[in-house]
Amino acid sequence: MRTFLIAALAAALAAAAATWARYESFSPCDWMEHDLAASTGLPRLVVTARVRAQFLIEGVTDPDMTRCILAWWRFRADGLPADAATPADAAR
Repeated sequence: MRTFLIAALAAALAAAAATWARYESFSPCDWMEHDLAASTGLPRLVVTARVRAQFLIEGVTDPDMTRCILAWWRFRADGLPADAATPADAAR
């Protein structure tokens, strides 16, 4: 049991380090903006504004972690094509 707990803790620390190394943040909203900027080639400021605008269109003024992680997961699962430039594509 003790070995399992040590292995689980090591795996959690490795996952946290990998997330920080890739995104430099633990916020799923930042993850989505980072991935969308990388896939569209738009400046990060433009992507941030578009993502926030999409949330506002949906009636969300301050997206919580759950909404952001769901939008990020949909973006990653759907595989946004490189020529798509709207955050609506990423949030669906």
